[in-house]
Amino acid sequence: MRELDGARLFSASDLVNFLGCGHATALDLRQLRNPVVLPGDDEQTVLLQEKGIAHEIAYLERLRGEGRTIGEIPTDGSLEERVALTRAALTAGPDVIYQGALFGPPWHGFSDFLLKVPGVPSRLGDYAYDIADTKLARTAKPKHVIQLCVYAELLEIEQGVPPPSLHVALGAGAIATVRTDDVRHYGAIARQRFEAFVGAANVVTAAEPCGHCTFCRWRAECEGVWDATE
Repeated sequence: MRELDGARLFSASDLVNFLGCGHATALDLRQLRNPVVLPGDDEQTVLLQEKGIAHEIAYLERLRGEGRTIGEIPTDGSLEERVALTRAALTAGPDVIYQGALFGPPWHGFSDFLLKVPGVPSRLGDYAYDIADTKLARTAKPKHVIQLCVYAELLEIEQGVPPPSLHVALGAGAIATVRTDDVRHYGAIARQRFEAFVGAANVVTAAEPCGHCTFCRWRAECEGVWDATE
């Protein structure tokens, strides 16, 4: 969650966090208005991030080893620059677009991979793109699908048709695939709930222990609240 040209800009991670804990989203909104210094990532989080990057690179090399042409979008530069490079890559039509930037206010996202699907007519030509993300998990989880649904809506803006399928490249090497049309309705409902929450004038939440705490950047603050009220 951030601001761009005075307007709020949301990501798939913001939506997943909201579904895990509305209080975390309320604190994220507060952070936009009154930023505070947050603690850095602990060793376990850093290790998981490193393993996640290694898994992503391994999948990239797997695609390269299959002989697919790959267009890589630089991870530096502004959002607008990265979106422009992604649009150019979509038009050029490589088999794979790595780190594509997608933008449809108030949402944006950076997909791990866009995979070309020949024979699907779109605004781009006689092809469209699917979306694939890498996850260390052994099975695809609902939050992974919700994240991909956000990317699917943004990609549809660019290619004029929804991606036929969404893929999760799992940690054990398997690929989990769902048809976009089977899940996009759930993604739309989740986004509507989120947008209603962040757009409300007065949102009152409380720090309550939940399953999201393990992954939340606000965990230390909430623990302080619990300690003070014991």
